[in-house]
Amino acid sequence: MVDLIIRNGQVIDGTGRPPIQADLLVKDGTIVGIGTNGDIAAHETYDAAGHYVCPGFIDIHSHSDFSLLVNRQAESGIRQGITTLVTGNCGHGPAPAVNQKLAKQVTIGFSESFDTEFTWETFAEYIDTLFTPGLSINVAPLVPHGSIRIGVMGYEARSPTQSELNRMMSHVEEAMSAGAAGFSTGLEYSPGQHATEDELVTLAEVAARHNGIYASHIRNRAEGFAAAVKEALNVGRKAGLPVQLSHFAPRPYANDGFDRILEMVYNARDEEGLEIGIDTFPDTWGPGPVVTLLPAWVYEDSHDQVCERLSSDEVLETCRKELKDPTNYLLRLGGLESFYLTCSKCYPDLVGKNFVEIAEIMGVDETEAIFRLLLADGQDYYNVMLRHVYATSDDLDTLLSQPICCLESDGVTAATYGALKDYVFNRASYGYTIRFLREFILEREMFTLEEGIRKMTSLPADQARLSDRGRLQEGLAADIVVLDLEAAADNSTDTQPGAYPSGVELVVVNGVTVLKGNDHTGHLPGRRLPT
Repeated sequence: MVDLIIRNGQVIDGTGRPPIQADLLVKDGTIVGIGTNGDIAAHETYDAAGHYVCPGFIDIHSHSDFSLLVNRQAESGIRQGITTLVTGNCGHGPAPAVNQKLAKQVTIGFSESFDTEFTWETFAEYIDTLFTPGLSINVAPLVPHGSIRIGVMGYEARSPTQSELNRMMSHVEEAMSAGAAGFSTGLEYSPGQHATEDELVTLAEVAARHNGIYASHIRNRAEGFAAAVKEALNVGRKAGLPVQLSHFAPRPYANDGFDRILEMVYNARDEEGLEIGIDTFPDTWGPGPVVTLLPAWVYEDSHDQVCERLSSDEVLETCRKELKDPTNYLLRLGGLESFYLTCSKCYPDLVGKNFVEIAEIMGVDETEAIFRLLLADGQDYYNVMLRHVYATSDDLDTLLSQPICCLESDGVTAATYGALKDYVFNRASYGYTIRFLREFILEREMFTLEEGIRKMTSLPADQARLSDRGRLQEGLAADIVVLDLEAAADNSTDTQPGAYPSGVELVVVNGVTVLKGNDHTGHLPGRRLPT
């Protein structure tokens, strides 16, 4: 007897091969058979006739490090068929927490109001906390460069001393020994922007010794796009580990030439044998904290001091001048009328409006409107979120069409209830997998179904070095999704992002059913990966 049989489905194995009609057998968390198995008994049977059975989706770029502690059911991930998250991206994350106050500042989604406190210092202690009592989803955590650097050096805009570098190396070593899947950087952000290539190579070498990857939000995707890609590839070359280039679309005003950038990547792969992956979310809009509209010196400090600056008339006047600077890379995306508020605890009625509209409603200029929004949420100012133009439609299509490009959310796991109900990071947090299936496969027919599934399963599994995930194959882990494509719909919108998708009928994580129909079972079978 087996634990689960999924019968009569169209099985898409995740490799890009066409579907076959078959039964799928699961025992002890592992796939033990794919074929016709009419006589075998099971504790649980699911009839998938008329539906597609595929590997659980893998979100290779998630920021759910903290939100998982708030909602262990990982609702918005599970309900769109995600069974594995790669966390700790962009150099952001809660561990190691050498200085807990500063660690909170580089942890996306942290809020004092969630009543979920930091209780760890080391990466191993964080992992223990994350999986006690458990999660409904698997997690492959990266160790974030920003968390390490801020713990050792704060926001110092300089190279580390040898002693400081040694301390940072020891933190990477501890994290990799505790099971981190690799090392991540966020080089457009503070404190990551202060690091040199040599520093990154030295730290990445530690991850390489543990078979880890290097995932990078690179330094620049505009005029410096080519140089930033070269730097990321150099880290992979010199440290000897795979490179994952995160949300890789050029800025709409970039002039380096996307074709030339892609040629650089493929030359490094094909001629040098360097392992390189790229990823994106399937949207022309991207998320960001509102505070990053301001100069970095405003928010490179403790929460108390940042709030004090946001209360200063002198700082306000200085920022007014900064926001008129035509070289401001965010404002070059189209001005503040092109930035829309997506999350504000104290001004929910303004969500969905752009910053010019918000300023008019408040009766102040745009800079003061930004200050008011941030100050209203107090020390949670980093969770006041916006959306802005991420890429042109043509560049997004070009990126998605690359055979080495997989899908990601650049989001967080959330829920339509409880403490996360009003926390919005982006709409991809709720429905990017189903949006990709509906818009790019079923409607626009940019990809075959089996190729689209590959981009969310075996491709991210290979790029993150998760050897037993991403495929439906005997002997591999039983992470499984059953899809009703006729019902598939991303129900989130830019103005109402917090809506679960339709069309995900069954989700199995490590052989345990966590979603059946519209019902989350509450089970917590998720594991740390790679094991």
